Amino acid sequence: MSVSEALAAVAAALDQTPPAGTLEQLAAYADLVVRWNRHANLTGAQTAAEFAGKFIVDALAVAPHVKGPLVADLGSGNGVPGVVLAILQPTHQVFLIEARARRARFLEQVRIELGLANIVVVHDRIENWRPEILPDTVVCQAVGSLDFLLEATAALHSDRCQLLALKGRAPATEIAALGAAAAACQVLRLAVPGWQERHLVVIDCGKLRGVIPVGGA
Repeated sequence: MSVSEALAAVAAALDQTPPAGTLEQLAAYADLVVRWNRHANLTGAQTAAEFAGKFIVDALAVAPHVKGPLVADLGSGNGVPGVVLAILQPTHQVFLIEARARRARFLEQVRIELGLANIVVVHDRIENWRPEILPDTVVCQAVGSLDFLLEATAALHSDRCQLLALKGRAPATEIAALGAAAAACQVLRLAVPGWQERHLVVIDCGKLRGVIPVGGA
């Protein structure tokens, strides 16, 4: 079974029907990750099928919860979930924020080779990024604790913005540590094929006003 065929089966299990050509693009992306892995240390996966079966699948499960049109993937690294979101939603503009030079170069190569005109690669730290227009969704995987995420993204918060943080187990301790800001959090359990446990923390930035500094103030 090819990578695109395996992804088609996963998409069906998630009750998704990706547009024509999407699965082939995702398979090509997985192949790029493996080809660049030795130079940029992108993943522990050894094959495109292994990468797709764990990481692209994870991003597919998150995709329905992303609102656009402006999306930011913080600490993008190997491009999950940002590249996947850009492929699935070509009308969204996806900013891939990555501080490490080799990984930023990899992401730029993905943009070029896959012809993803809706991707913008930003080689910078999360805390330093100041877009002209604030994003509608900020998504991150393995960036850090929720309190760090709130602090690092303070300048990006707006009433329409949501933060999406991928977690394994439900992060009850991290949410409790947020104090009053915990009221802005919703925890969703995701049914991700191949994952034993996966949760998505959705933070409504509009509910953070008056609780934590907004807009970096």
